Amino acid sequence: MDIFGRLDKLEDFVANSKRVPLSSSVMLNEAEFYDLLDDIRATLPNELKQARVVSKDRERILTEAEHKEEEILAKAERTSEQMIQETEIIKQAELERDHMMEEAQEEARKIVYDAEDVADRIFGELEASLIDVRDSTEEILRRIGTWREKLRGYTEEPVEEEYGLGEKE
Repeated sequence: MDIFGRLDKLEDFVANSKRVPLSSSVMLNEAEFYDLLDDIRATLPNELKQARVVSKDRERILTEAEHKEEEILAKAERTSEQMIQETEIIKQAELERDHMMEEAQEEARKIVYDAEDVADRIFGELEASLIDVRDSTEEILRRIGTWREKLRGYTEEPVEEEYGLGEKE
């Protein structure tokens, strides 16, 4: 018997139960009622059980999407492959997968932009440092040129006086 037959049986059970006088209530045999419910639950399609599992996993999947784009894309792919069932469930799974992929791609773009900003800042600092080194190097080279000229005698000032070489303590 399929699920609809079992539901019809439950409906007949309630319809044929004794009525409580002066009310719209009925008296049911509790054990018989629960047996019918258990029978219905046992025959529920796997699709409903899987949809329930997918619904519970939604929050976990969204949290992982913020952390690891590739892992989420792979999980979405596996999840969508497992959901080859009724057309409406497949459409919903594909929409969810696309949404997760868009979120993951947006997060990846944000990470790339942030990395580019950091790299730009580091290159700017490196450029400033290199300019300082260049300026210091040019100053040192200028001094060396001056010292060499003095050593060769091109200037009239004695070398000893400028560098304190002529003084003895």
